[in-house]
Amino acid sequence: MVRRQLRPKPLLDEPSLRSFLVGHGVKPVHMSKIWRHMLANPDCPLDEIPGIPDRIRLPLKEEFTFLTSTVATTLESEIDGTIKLLVRLQDGGEIECVLIHHTGEAEDPAARQADRCGQRDTLCVSSQVGCRLGCTFCATGTMGLQGNLWAGEIQEQLVHARRLRPVSNIVFMGMGEPLENYEGVVNAIRGLVDVQRFGVAPSSITVSTVGIVNNMRCFMDDLPKIKLAISLHAPTQELREQIVPIGKTFKLEALMEVLDEYAARNSKGMVMVSYVLLAGVNDTDECAQQLCELVKGRPVIVNLIPYNPFEENVYRYETPTDERVDEFLKVLSEADIRVFQRRHHGRDIGAACGQLAKLGRQAPVRDIENFTLEKERAPQAPARGPTASSRADRPRVSTSGGLHRTALVALTAAVACAAVAVVAARWRGGGRRH
Repeated sequence: MVRRQLRPKPLLDEPSLRSFLVGHGVKPVHMSKIWRHMLANPDCPLDEIPGIPDRIRLPLKEEFTFLTSTVATTLESEIDGTIKLLVRLQDGGEIECVLIHHTGEAEDPAARQADRCGQRDTLCVSSQVGCRLGCTFCATGTMGLQGNLWAGEIQEQLVHARRLRPVSNIVFMGMGEPLENYEGVVNAIRGLVDVQRFGVAPSSITVSTVGIVNNMRCFMDDLPKIKLAISLHAPTQELREQIVPIGKTFKLEALMEVLDEYAARNSKGMVMVSYVLLAGVNDTDECAQQLCELVKGRPVIVNLIPYNPFEENVYRYETPTDERVDEFLKVLSEADIRVFQRRHHGRDIGAACGQLAKLGRQAPVRDIENFTLEKERAPQAPARGPTASSRADRPRVSTSGGLHRTALVALTAAVACAAVAVVAARWRGGGRRH
């Protein structure tokens, strides 16, 4: 697609700054000096950066700016302190990033998974404005793809977040499919781990993908120390095609092959597999058994994510009951599959793991919970599993639309955002079974 045009350009965007310096006959070694000074002195005019050649001072100020984006709105959860940031881009586009706060307390009354709890903050970043893949449970897919973020714009999300709290981990699970913006994401990560810029440990960064197989292999070569997580959501090819349309292009068999390749290269050997549970669709005992068969013998950690609904999802998905989630988890656990259920972070501000969406620049200003699609007839949802109870037998799950309404379109954090953050701190030790 056509690259979004930004002027001035983001100073943190390495390809742009490198090209500028080379074009002015200046060695790229000056990049580190520029970044170090501006990160420490963000209000310094670019033409006053010490130690750079005089001939680039004015052109640098004219062509670049330290931050091209601004924080339009922040909301903080009264439940756990998670913060949602609505970031306005230079060209008027809007994205969200979420600073997920882990209180260090076990959510479950019986203190299950207490060993995975630890006080920290994980940043969930966006990589695109919108998404073209159209996963049926995801609101981002309703807006289509408006453009890829520049590497500098991705890094700016960390700058904004660090002004609020220290960040322990970073997960690419916000708006967009990261591996569809391959160059932008790879260059952003190189900046994040660069000790001259942010110095984030590679082991603290996770990139989630729905399964862009060819780019997964390239990513493993280009950034071998960065963790990959796979958004699976179905145990069979047929069901996955219905829930995740890109599955028609990248078959489940090919995805599992690249998962095996990644596990073989990864020194810890553990691969995060995210699985959104949709009531009566992919949460049955049969689906659980099929998932066991699919991942049995593979070094995976299954992250179960009960669906976070948004009103008027055209497939009318529902959240499974707690009992159904427990039964699904039990099947996997008894099969000796490492599995856990992710926690809800920032649910009272619409920042729990779920769906991100800005519904077009001309859309009415409202929360995603109140969004109504203008469709006369809803598409048929994927067939329900054989052991599912009828919809009439259980209450309909809905979200509150009146919580902390902003003057902008609200977004919610991307699927598995918080869950990978919980596990990230454990991967160095190979993970633990529930």
